[in-house]
Amino acid sequence: MNYTSEMEILPFMQKENTCCFTGHRKLPEGDIEAIVGKLDHAIRLLAHAGYEYFICGGALGFDMLAAERVLHAATSNPKVKLVLALPCRNQTEKWEKIGGNGIDYVREYHKMKGLASAVYYIEDFYTDDCMMRRNRSMVERSSFCVAYYNGKPRSGSGQTFRMAQKDGLKIYNIFDLVK
Repeated sequence: MNYTSEMEILPFMQKENTCCFTGHRKLPEGDIEAIVGKLDHAIRLLAHAGYEYFICGGALGFDMLAAERVLHAATSNPKVKLVLALPCRNQTEKWEKIGGNGIDYVREYHKMKGLASAVYYIEDFYTDDCMMRRNRSMVERSSFCVAYYNGKPRSGSGQTFRMAQKDGLKIYNIFDLVK
């Protein structure tokens, strides 16, 4: 695992070969298989087009699913690299086992960090704006955004989606394709 600061990560990432992800924390169980298929397809196409760095924000739900699929793609394409842009070092402090499926998301989060090519933090500890600044950081470093956004304006996913639109990123919204 390579823990880096934002400044150390900048030299090897270029907007032209970097994609970020944004999506909701709660995903419909019945859509997971379709979302995985669309994620795999998008990552494969982007890698074929020269994208190497895939930035995930480490949140529950779509972020963790996207990170898992990037790591899966990296097993067959060594140019594919997972970069985690985390809002703070104590991001999982209030996480618990979520849902009835018994998945320990904190353990999965730490496993994901251990397998990532790079990890950088916006803040050491949670602040009121660290997640928004993490979202801004991901968008500023990317030229493409893969989203799972349902169009509801009051969410971090909506905020990131709008940032990506405003900054002119190409956007692939999986939500539109699985509904």
